[in-house]
Amino acid sequence: MSKDLLVSTSGIRGIVGSGLNSIMISKYAAAFGTALKKGKVVIGRDSRPSGEMYTDAVISALLAVGIDVIDIGLVPTPTVEIAIPALRASGGICITASHNPSEWNALKFFDKKGEFIDKF
Repeated sequence: MSKDLLVSTSGIRGIVGSGLNSIMISKYAAAFGTALKKGKVVIGRDSRPSGEMYTDAVISALLAVGIDVIDIGLVPTPTVEIAIPALRASGGICITASHNPSEWNALKFFDKKGEFIDKF
């Protein structure tokens, strides 16, 4: 696996355009939605330059597999975690690479309780 892409149980992160691209983002989001089978997914993002582009890819992929999307926009990760049970969603995705430099971005996946998933 490339040093430009890191995959863990809570999600994927990588260097935008190198290890991580919109096609990969779409595939992971579609797989997440397919695993959920139905329901709503809360989407939030941080202020990274690639955030809006990756949000569009995530939303399109989830809609394509029949998942309803609640886009809560530019928010800190804990807001996504809290919004999931509050909005009775089946899960959530936060588009953020947290403490990593701005050339990185990530998808963090959450279950219906707003907790990081432990398996995909």
